[in-house]
Amino acid sequence: MNEDFLQFLWQYRLFDENNLFTNDGNKIEIINVGIKNSDAGPDFFNARIRINNIEWAGNIEIHNNASDWNIHKHNSNEAYDNVILHIVWNNDVQVFNSKKQPVLTITLPVLKETLNEYKALYNNHKNIACIDKLSTIDYPVNTYLETLSISRLEKKVHKFNFELKEAQYNWEETFYRILAYSFGLKANAEPFLMLAYNTPLNVIKRVSDNLNSIEAIIFGQSGLLPEKSTEPYVKNLINEYKFLQNKFNLTPLKDSAWKFSKIHPPSFPTLRLAQWAQFLYKNSNNLMLILNKLPLKKLIKTFSVTASDYWKNHYHFERTMSKISRNKIGKSFIYIILINSVLPFMFFYSKEKMNNELHDWILSIFEQIPPENNNITRQWLEADIKPTNALQSQALIHLYEHFCKPRFCLRCNIGTYLLLHTKSM
Repeated sequence: MNEDFLQFLWQYRLFDENNLFTNDGNKIEIINVGIKNSDAGPDFFNARIRINNIEWAGNIEIHNNASDWNIHKHNSNEAYDNVILHIVWNNDVQVFNSKKQPVLTITLPVLKETLNEYKALYNNHKNIACIDKLSTIDYPVNTYLETLSISRLEKKVHKFNFELKEAQYNWEETFYRILAYSFGLKANAEPFLMLAYNTPLNVIKRVSDNLNSIEAIIFGQSGLLPEKSTEPYVKNLINEYKFLQNKFNLTPLKDSAWKFSKIHPPSFPTLRLAQWAQFLYKNSNNLMLILNKLPLKKLIKTFSVTASDYWKNHYHFERTMSKISRNKIGKSFIYIILINSVLPFMFFYSKEKMNNELHDWILSIFEQIPPENNNITRQWLEADIKPTNALQSQALIHLYEHFCKPRFCLRCNIGTYLLLHTKSM
């Protein structure tokens, strides 16, 4: 039996209160289950029970087996001397506190319906445990998604806070790094971030009026630029990088940092780097202006850049493609950048600057972006839950990753509702 489940049952009083008795047959009346404790110490504080018309006030401790009391050394810990009730699934031994006094221990009389519902959730082989029941219950899922969407943003803020400290609280440099990370998608996010670390924004700004110089720095610093080439475009980049590397004392990454395998050519890091260089050419001097409350169309236009002509028929250096490629950043990729980088960073910025107006605007832009279509969101469709915008799809991804996947149904509002609803049936 899961100890968290027993705590859940006690917290929501999902047990047969008419069948609570001491070993000598005295009825136990629950007045207050207490306050759940998430720190060290007993599981519930300030509970109140009544036995033989005598009211007891104190703490509650919950274990799977009664013998866990001794295993956890509560029998020698004075912090547990005020435990008035020890609740267990298996009452296998009498336990005592540090004063050698017996601790009242009882087996929790779990309702059969609740136990069956719990087992059904945790034994379900599907990725979303409650997927077969969601369409049959009267639960305000959309309201819950609003809360989860904020939780999703808060989760991303943690990483941004680290980057801000690493950038010595330079907001522009931090934003530059976060954008670079998003350009790499999952496969090459880390190399892109390493590239941003190795090539600070102020270096880019010093050559911001020259696209050729920016491309030379970006490709040279990536480690992907060939040492020699017969192609004029590549040869020019090589010569320009040698000059700029010496001028700015630059150290390139190793080419082994980048991943090409199992990636579609339009998402090859070489093409993304060419698009990144073009973006920096147009925006490096006014990067923070993106954080203004721009209309969604304007944001899309800002990132809708086209790589140099060389990349129309190349996905890699000196490898010509017979089919002309799309060297312009597509709208779907722009949405990914906005969802995973720009808007979360703006959320972070609004919190630090205590700008509630910007905060509300960010959520409104999320609601204007189409929902993501990926493996996770498609699973929710099976439960008739179809996100209508990116704010909802982000919430569903958060719900799946942090509740469904680790089977934290007891921490999920939907899982809680199902178990509470079972009691009333």
